[in-house]
Amino acid sequence: MKNLLLPLLLAAAPAAALDFDSPARGNAAFAGALRPAPVLEVARLPLDGLWAERLSSAKHFVLDGTAFLARVSFDPEWNIWLGLKAEEAGAPDGAWKEDALAAGATYRYSGGTLSIKSEDGTITISDGKDGSLETSIAELFDLLYAGSSKLKFADLVEYAVVRNSDPVSQAGGTVTLRIGSDGLYYYSLTSDVLVTGQPRWLLAINGVLYGLKYAPPDLVFVSKEIEMKTDLPEERTGPRRR
Repeated sequence: MKNLLLPLLLAAAPAAALDFDSPARGNAAFAGALRPAPVLEVARLPLDGLWAERLSSAKHFVLDGTAFLARVSFDPEWNIWLGLKAEEAGAPDGAWKEDALAAGATYRYSGGTLSIKSEDGTITISDGKDGSLETSIAELFDLLYAGSSKLKFADLVEYAVVRNSDPVSQAGGTVTLRIGSDGLYYYSLTSDVLVTGQPRWLLAINGVLYGLKYAPPDLVFVSKEIEMKTDLPEERTGPRRR
């Protein structure tokens, strides 16, 4: 399910020409249609720090004497995946689409095998012996949001900023994640390729666009005053905050 941004933002921005109706869409073509206005830097977040937060915000646990981490990631179509990895040198990454977990999955590492299965929103991870652990996509979203840097735009809308690695291709990207007034998580994914050298505009508030650029070693957030001639980018909903 996709959802537009807050009604507050929509009220500030009449609909117009820019189309964000699929996760793959960017908005580079839109930039040329705007009246000239300076692009101002709002904030810089070091990429190294964001990747470190990505690691620390995972769920860390021990089964059968081995430490593991579990976390969510997102593919180019913004689908949610569960990621699992043993915290040891050379350990493989395991990743499964959220909707595939009901059928069960296995993760093999040097010390053995874990089984993973989802039922009624609860994900059970067991070592086949006496050890097991329960988690959920909702808990992993809570940990991700709590452990990530936050940016507030125009003192109105606050986002957690999360680095993402495509679970299939490992391509880098950035997830902007917020909590709606309905208690649901709303997120969108921007691939690094889309914002290398040019911004992707994420939202508009009171005649100002806010967006991001990939500019190693930093992720740069920018703003630009405009006459509102654009639709807003869509987001997708995650679980309800616990």
